[in-house]
Amino acid sequence: MTAAVAEAPPPRRAFRLIALALLVGNMGATMISPLLPIYRLQWGLAASTITVVFVAYMLGVLSAFLFLGRVSDHAGPLKVLKAALLMMVAGLAASAAAPGVEWLVAARAVVGVASGLITASATVGLVEAEPAGAVRRAPLVASVTTMAGFGLGPLVCGLLAQGLPQPLVWPHLLIAAPTAAVLLGLAKVRATGAPPRPASSLRLAPSFVLPAPGARAAFLLASLGLFTAYAVFSMMASLAPTFLDTILPWHGPAVSGLALSAVLFCSSGIQLPMRRRPQAVNARLGLSALAASVACLAGALILPSPLLFFTADLLLGLGHGLTYLASLSRVSGMATPASRAGLLCSFLSIGYLGTIVPILATGLLADHVGVPRAAIVFCCVFAVSTLGLLVWSLRMPGTPAAAQPVPAAR
Repeated sequence: MTAAVAEAPPPRRAFRLIALALLVGNMGATMISPLLPIYRLQWGLAASTITVVFVAYMLGVLSAFLFLGRVSDHAGPLKVLKAALLMMVAGLAASAAAPGVEWLVAARAVVGVASGLITASATVGLVEAEPAGAVRRAPLVASVTTMAGFGLGPLVCGLLAQGLPQPLVWPHLLIAAPTAAVLLGLAKVRATGAPPRPASSLRLAPSFVLPAPGARAAFLLASLGLFTAYAVFSMMASLAPTFLDTILPWHGPAVSGLALSAVLFCSSGIQLPMRRRPQAVNARLGLSALAASVACLAGALILPSPLLFFTADLLLGLGHGLTYLASLSRVSGMATPASRAGLLCSFLSIGYLGTIVPILATGLLADHVGVPRAAIVFCCVFAVSTLGLLVWSLRMPGTPAAAQPVPAAR
């Protein structure tokens, strides 16, 4: 046995380290939402600028997903994971040191790219590092740690910002510290999976695929459902911390962090018991919950009413989780083995547009009419569009059979 092999951590420790990397990496990704009102107050930012800060992260994630998704196949997931963790630490440190909004936007874009790479590489790394003979639990661990990281990010950051001086500095650094610690722990972990593919075969261009014509209506419905779920949550994550003071009697970043964490924990919690239910049932329940959520949120802003806000928060979590689960199940069911990666790329790209286009539009509107009124307009638009999707879902037949796809027009 060589010294290198002798020093390598045992498989169970490697598996746990990769899971921790996924956890802390996703905490760094979502942590900034409770800080956005503080940035706005201290730096005198417009609402549209706040949404640009939020969207910069999402553009980074989307860029990593579209252009760097195949890097793990060629460099190996562990190498990519280590590089992405280093990028995450750098992005968080740059966020802590940001002297102005331009620097912060660039730092959040770096964090977004790192987050996308961490999610992709750690998910594959968990499968490769799973101890031999163990029950196949890597996909479940990946799902749970991903959602736990997303949920803990705003909660931990909100609590840190509420209790520490320099709330725009210390939360970034205190989440960067465990990320760096996990990176150091991974230094001795050796790759155990298949050999990486030759670098010469790496293609960075995204591969968009559409299903056969008979399945496109179902594909569009699923994609627009994901677009809606992502858009409503992103509006809450980017602008709700700014208008919560007008609804709730409690104030501060811990309050907004808790509200956002509750959405994500509800979203992940509902998926496990509902995963075996028919996807059509989950889709209709999810869209109904999303429509009710934005209606309750509009009511909470108009009255204002803490009870309606809590109801909206809970319904958003349930609707987000069920719509994601149903949409992914529908698209996976219509994909062939050869088309799955490209079809999921098209599906998720449409979904991620929901985190960008409506949020920027709402931010621009808020500059003219104020954040609460802009949020009410957003809620009205998405209440109508979500009800339209629900009616379409009720008329939609079952999941179309898998069919040979055709490349999407570029």
